[in-house]
Amino acid sequence: MTEPVCLHCNKELPCLHRVPIFQNLDAIQIQEVQSLIQQKTLEKGEVLFREGDSSDHLVIIRSGSLKLIRYGSDAQEFLIETLFPGDFYGGDNLFAQSHCRENGIAGEELGVCLIASEKIRTLMLSNPQIGLRVMTYLNAKLDEYRLQVEILSTKDVEKRIAMFLLERLRKTGGKVLFLSQEDIGNSIHLTKETVNRKLSVLQEQDLLVISGKKKIEVLDHLGLQTIAES
Repeated sequence: MTEPVCLHCNKELPCLHRVPIFQNLDAIQIQEVQSLIQQKTLEKGEVLFREGDSSDHLVIIRSGSLKLIRYGSDAQEFLIETLFPGDFYGGDNLFAQSHCRENGIAGEELGVCLIASEKIRTLMLSNPQIGLRVMTYLNAKLDEYRLQVEILSTKDVEKRIAMFLLERLRKTGGKVLFLSQEDIGNSIHLTKETVNRKLSVLQEQDLLVISGKKKIEVLDHLGLQTIAES
């Protein structure tokens, strides 16, 4: 059987193949999932959903990145997580009615696939393989949140930054991160000035190179890991 063409992107290899919960489905199953999809594209900074909104869709990141942000009582911004292609948001609403706990804001030009939760539940019942992958993915996310708590509870600031950078490298699968110092600070509860100072120290140690306002290239993964594990 030939590979299906994406009904929405008109690409030979459907973007669903990059989504862990839909990998290894056959052509007919992929087309079944595609028939449930609504696509949406947002510009950088556009809001996809707000905290408190009804969460009745599974949001799959097709391209770009989605920032999950919360605001403190003093309007301070906290970056909870950034989702990349293959990630999804709204897994908890597959089993019970739920509301968005964060604000979803496009970190760059963002492409998402939306599938109504009730349709995903029906699909999971007809294909237990998909249900198992959803549970596996959510379990992995739980492990990530545990690591996030560990990072935030680390008092050594340089170690906290090293742990955060390594975790982001693991998620993006490269050596370059496109993050502002403000993004890093909001993610691990540090001031921009503190992040700037500590990144400069790491750069002086030839562990990384900072280019412009948003590009960090890690030169010595092992050295960074030594700091994170100290």
